[in-house]
Amino acid sequence: MSATPEPPVERGAPSLRPVRARKGGTTGLVLTVLALAVVGALLGLTWAGRVSRSPPTALIAGVTVLPYLYGLTVAVLFGLWSALPDRRLLPLLLGLVVMVGVGLWGPAWPSWSSSTEQAGTPLRVVTWNVRRLWGGPDDGDDPARCVIETLRRTQADVLSLQEVSAKDVELLERELGLVCTQIDYLGTGARAAGGVAGCVRPDVWTFRSGNSARFVPDRKWRYVFLEIERSGQVVNLLAVHLEPYRLAAGGLQHAAEVRANQGDQSAELLRRVTRFRDPTLLSGDFNSTRDASLHVALRGLLRDGFEHGGRGFGPTFFLSDWLPIRIDFTYVTPDFVIRGAEVLPDGCSDHRALLIDLVLPPPRPESG
Repeated sequence: MSATPEPPVERGAPSLRPVRARKGGTTGLVLTVLALAVVGALLGLTWAGRVSRSPPTALIAGVTVLPYLYGLTVAVLFGLWSALPDRRLLPLLLGLVVMVGVGLWGPAWPSWSSSTEQAGTPLRVVTWNVRRLWGGPDDGDDPARCVIETLRRTQADVLSLQEVSAKDVELLERELGLVCTQIDYLGTGARAAGGVAGCVRPDVWTFRSGNSARFVPDRKWRYVFLEIERSGQVVNLLAVHLEPYRLAAGGLQHAAEVRANQGDQSAELLRRVTRFRDPTLLSGDFNSTRDASLHVALRGLLRDGFEHGGRGFGPTFFLSDWLPIRIDFTYVTPDFVIRGAEVLPDGCSDHRALLIDLVLPPPRPESG
């Protein structure tokens, strides 16, 4: 008699082990809290830089490199999120920083210039800190000739030049056929002293008047004011160089005072621009980046020529000879159409020249 086979034993479905959340435990919690604090500090720095007219040195330094701080924060947050994907706060912080960064600098990425077919009077503007024609990294051992040839290629109608002496201006006038008004920064009249100049190409625009003025009545620092005309249309140019930072025995301890002076200078310029009835250009070396409070105030009334006509961040200066920042600007009143803008690559100075192409539409007929 054969044995009856035993029924096969049914095996149950394998038990599912619970997947542990990748939160990093206590270490992950601490890192998340630190990330929250960093983002809060970054947003606080952004806000303080935009409203403070006399900030401490640390705030000045932070605002100067603000885009890089945002980029570093995005990279760190993304790394933390990759390592701790179940910490839900991390992607929220990452998205917040990205959105604020786009809101601050996004308009400069595409070109927001108006149609190149706009009718009107063209006006090409160059602003350049030429550093007394002492040269730059690519001056070909002849810095004066480098500057002259670069300016000749631009065919600019109007120039705002900084760190330029009366002797330098005479050379540029002779070589380029310009008419200029120059003043040294303190108004001493010394021919070899550095200063600021406004120039016009007289074969295109008529030079009507040129003079200098103090930014603030009780301080010596000066700027140049030009009035030019073409086809019956008058344009004002304010060629400026806001007070620079100076290395001294105390380092940059005077930075807050300089920034306060810059704020006063900017406020005074704005007050004067609001009184002009003619289209106006405000162009020069501002010794500060666009995230400083004085530029926030300027953009409330004027338009940043590069931001509306160029691409990218448009660095015009390399901090410590390696970190690109933009401290040279041309602001224009809404009378102008901004067709384009670019930072020239020529290394004839420690600054790069900024070129803005504008169109001044025909004046509207007055209604009877």
